[in-house]
Amino acid sequence: LKAKQMINKGCSDSELVSLYQNGNDGAFEILLHRHKSRLYTAIYLIVKDRYKAEDLLQETFILSLIHIWR
Repeated sequence: LKAKQMINKGCSDSELVSLYQNGNDGAFEILLHRHKSRLYTAIYLIVKDRYKAEDLLQETFILSLIHIWR
């Protein structure tokens, strides 16, 4: 499935993870898009520094990739 079709289908996060594990890179892009804003806001409220929040957000998604492939 293409990324836009998955959004329209309304895949759950766990379905997107499964799609990503099966080689669909677009699935992780959707997860990133789906959670990026909320996670950034939560991190920013804690660290109160835009650049640190951006770095921590990146690290969070990198760690999620590592976790997905375990």
